Amino acid sequence: MRYINKDDIVAIIHERLINESVAMDTAIPLADNDIIIDIESKAIDLVISYISRRYNHVEIFSDTPIRNGVLVQLISSIVVYRAVKRNAARKVPDDYVELYKEAIKTLEKIQAGAMDLIGCPLLINFDGSPVSPLWGNSTNDNNFV
Repeated sequence: MRYINKDDIVAIIHERLINESVAMDTAIPLADNDIIIDIESKAIDLVISYISRRYNHVEIFSDTPIRNGVLVQLISSIVVYRAVKRNAARKVPDDYVELYKEAIKTLEKIQAGAMDLIGCPLLINFDGSPVSPLWGNSTNDNNFV
């Protein structure tokens, strides 16, 4: 796995349940499971789409990632939800649905600037100053360009 590890997932769901959800042989370590690796990769892409306008996602998710507790929890929650959901034979328990919804709400707060990721690098301009969001008004009362 690229950002989270087995312990992060097991903190949310019992190892036996995650193994059953991805229908994997218990002889294969969870970190080497192709299904989990694919789900985690897509979860990271989702997280990047939310944080990329404020944070340097290239540094955060590099070969030596900057582990942030909030991001670990969010990605782990999304991975667990999607791993359980892929098993179409049963309904996803409400606990995991709530974890997923909370993860998305938290990502929206981070995107809006209402919540910061401590220890994660912000995007910076060429002069070293932090990138600020663009604000503007598109009304044109004089009707000219």
